[in-house]
Amino acid sequence: MKKIILLSALSITSFAIGQTVAQPSSMKKLSFGFKISPNFSWLKVQEGAIENSGMGLGFSYGLTADYRLSPSPNYWASADILISTAPLTLNHTGILKNEVDNNDQSYENAKFNYDVQYIEVPISFKMKTEEIGNLKYTFQVGIAPSFTLSKRLKTSVTPDVYANTPNITSHDPNATQNSIYDFDGGANNDKNYIFTDDINTARMSLVFAAGVEYPVSGNLSLTGGLKFDNGFTDFLKDDLYKGRHNFLSLQVGLIF
Repeated sequence: MKKIILLSALSITSFAIGQTVAQPSSMKKLSFGFKISPNFSWLKVQEGAIENSGMGLGFSYGLTADYRLSPSPNYWASADILISTAPLTLNHTGILKNEVDNNDQSYENAKFNYDVQYIEVPISFKMKTEEIGNLKYTFQVGIAPSFTLSKRLKTSVTPDVYANTPNITSHDPNATQNSIYDFDGGANNDKNYIFTDDINTARMSLVFAAGVEYPVSGNLSLTGGLKFDNGFTDFLKDDLYKGRHNFLSLQVGLIF
């Protein structure tokens, strides 16, 4: 009889310990991980004689962290540090004049290929469901301040603005020493021809995301989802042309 009681007690204790060990992933306060994502970017034109020309294919990578906000495992604060490359192409639908042209040369068929790299710090509120068929579904909303790390511009016009410098195929649009590649109306400063190809250093956007978490083993989970990064500040540093830079990203990552 004593043996039966002892075995029963050991069984109950083992079951309790097993339950305690199985719970830490849901009781964790802080999770870390990393993510990568291809992204598609474009400019939503709001003002000026420009139009977006298709979607640019870019790439993001970086670190992510989730912090549980309540005893419930469903509500989290999320923060990322991402390096994002987001190219886009604009067509100018009018005629331009070069900044240093003194011969009244007109330029047509202008295309501006921007290759911009940002450091992004998205901060969002994340909701997670309970497990449904081994998956947790997640939904996020937040903001994403960004700052340019590098910016390159390849300008294609008729005639070619790079013709006199054959070793140059692109330039920094914000640099002050390369005005031979820029357009601002020429010596007469005619507003009909002004186009300042500079871009703003800072960018702010709203972030909306949905995805899933799949437990791999222990505290390790595989994540995947879709994120829409909706810019609400002006991409172009220009008085006459305005547009907002948007991304759509497919995200894959690991958290632990």
